[in-house]
Amino acid sequence: MVRLNHQQLKIFVLTAQLGKLVKVAELLDLKQPTVTFHLNRLQETLGVQLFNKTKSQQWILTDAGSAFYHYANQIVQLTKEAEMLMKEYEGLNRGKVHLGASYTPASYILPFHLAEFQKEHSNVHVSLMVKKAPSILERVKNYELDLGVMAYGQLHESELNVIPVMEDELVIIMHPDHPLSQLETLTISELDRYSFILHEKKAVSRILTDKWAVENRAKLKVTMEIGSIQTIKEAIASNIGLSIVPRLTVNREIKEGKLLAKALPNYENERHIYIIHRKNQLFTPLMEKFKKFLVSSLEMQYSKSVQ
Repeated sequence: MVRLNHQQLKIFVLTAQLGKLVKVAELLDLKQPTVTFHLNRLQETLGVQLFNKTKSQQWILTDAGSAFYHYANQIVQLTKEAEMLMKEYEGLNRGKVHLGASYTPASYILPFHLAEFQKEHSNVHVSLMVKKAPSILERVKNYELDLGVMAYGQLHESELNVIPVMEDELVIIMHPDHPLSQLETLTISELDRYSFILHEKKAVSRILTDKWAVENRAKLKVTMEIGSIQTIKEAIASNIGLSIVPRLTVNREIKEGKLLAKALPNYENERHIYIIHRKNQLFTPLMEKFKKFLVSSLEMQYSKSVQ
């Protein structure tokens, strides 16, 4: 029977992620020969080569190493979760939560709610990673994050608990002096006459925009694609075109009178804000409290916004 050593697994996972033994040694406060020794012993135990070493001393996973990494990373992360769980039972008001969020909730929703939570739990450290939605999804699956808050279309993942907490419909935005600003409802033919500045193609909002355009045979004149919604808003506020963005991202500018938002014709909303976590997640009491707070707070914010 093969007996796996946790320290060896931890070193293996970090080597796969960092690629350099010197970085692994620094991170774990070990000498580099010790790191090499543990990797060699692990390969001897398994009877397979896990890495190829390049001339530049970069350690690259072999096919066997890539297959093994999937399981080794889960073992290391689950062990970490179990240790955290036991520490939480020692002191229920202390701890750390690893949260990930896509750009819309990170920029326009979470700051207020995180501040409210920490008013009551000042000893809790919340680590927030901000990435695109697909990246947050994968990092939750891969045990790198405890919870994810993300904007997405229809979301069904068998290994995740997916909690929809808000709708975030797409809207057309324009300068208050734009020729279309006086119309209560817009038509596809009217939209086809004007230039659009849209989000980059890989963004969830752009994917849903393109889907809507195909379904409605809209021939939008896209003159610019920008990776930042904030930059898009600044451009539209300068009255150089129209855009299609999530409503949550423009609430402030609409209240201030800098932008107008109008409904997309024939649009059925598919975009929601979700809280996600793994179904097999080991929640500490603190993490459970944080999750419940986040779900109830976001649902309450949404219910107030639609009243």
